[in-house]
Amino acid sequence: MHKNAVILAVIVIFIGLNISIGYIAFAAEPDYIISMVPNVNSVYRGNSLSYDLTLTSIRDFESKIDVKVNDVPEGVDVVVESKGAMLSSEEDLIFKVNVKVDSEAPAGLYDIVIEANGNGLVRSATSQLNIIGTDQIIVVIEDFWYFPNNLTIRAGSEVIWVNKDFAAHTATANNGEFDTKLLQQNQVSLAIVFDKVGIYPWFCVPHPQMVGAVKVVE
Repeated sequence: MHKNAVILAVIVIFIGLNISIGYIAFAAEPDYIISMVPNVNSVYRGNSLSYDLTLTSIRDFESKIDVKVNDVPEGVDVVVESKGAMLSSEEDLIFKVNVKVDSEAPAGLYDIVIEANGNGLVRSATSQLNIIGTDQIIVVIEDFWYFPNNLTIRAGSEVIWVNKDFAAHTATANNGEFDTKLLQQNQVSLAIVFDKVGIYPWFCVPHPQMVGAVKVVE
């Protein structure tokens, strides 16, 4: 008898949990999600590109959508035309993200954050913009790090390192192909020209935890 009572109690609890979960799911407020495709975009200095920002309704969410752009790197202009756009439950709302990169924009990998506001519900999506350096690229050494520490450049371009720290630093190739030698504060390295396609990691001799890499493309 006792065993049957335990089994009955378990069944009652199981049914109650399922009802509760079902109620919570049913009672959840309408919402939406936001995404950008592709997540990583590469562009040469002085060029432009476009990609899609997509909003998808969840549980019949419908609202006017306002969009703003945050965290844009220097020398980059990002425009998303969203005036009067409406998100419906019937189909995705797709915006075109237009990116224009100045010829002097700093090379490197940067985040672009776009924020959508629908009926007070704010959602954001992050994509990365890989600005490919051309001609001469400057890497700043500051706060015991390289900025940028991961960059892509066109073959034939040159890189110089500028040390802004009190401490002396180097940028020394892992394979020994290049070395800035020890740079004192405010000292500028000689230009290193990268003619061959490939990936060239480097580090700081006095501070080996400081690392970076340059990827050379055609």
